[in-house]
Amino acid sequence: MKKNLLAIIILALLLVNTGMTGFMMLTVMTTNNQAVKLIGDVAAALQIEANGGENGQGFSGSATGNVAIENRDSFVISDMTISLKDDGSGKQHFMLATIVLSMDKTNADYATYGTAESMASYEQQIRAKINEVISSYTYDEIRQYEDEAKATILENIQELFGSGFIFDVSFSSKVYQ
Repeated sequence: MKKNLLAIIILALLLVNTGMTGFMMLTVMTTNNQAVKLIGDVAAALQIEANGGENGQGFSGSATGNVAIENRDSFVISDMTISLKDDGSGKQHFMLATIVLSMDKTNADYATYGTAESMASYEQQIRAKINEVISSYTYDEIRQYEDEAKATILENIQELFGSGFIFDVSFSSKVYQ
């Protein structure tokens, strides 16, 4: 009799355990699906932001940001000497660079801002944006996160002009001291 009663109790606990496991799986899966949807929505929003606008067209008018070589123009900012953030070593570090801004000639704002005279009039403001970004890095950080710094410079310059006719920033020459 005791064995049968014990078997019935074990069976009842097994059924309760199975029911609770099923309930937990349903709640976890529902929460997981909601989290996946939220993450997907955030990723989609960030992708739109990274591409520069609606439909992922980007600032340059193409989804990848690639501009045909015949539609490119460049503006060169020569010989910038930028003081880097103190890294605690007691030595002052500098970055000497020539910066090249690549412009899309097919962009509507190129006619307004992209001419040599217009870009020359904005050169000091552009230099200030570049200096602001680069000087926030230490010697080791700028060497490690150079692409991140270029992306930040590009964002700041695009904000300055309120346009994406400048689609790339590159360092044609650089020396770290």
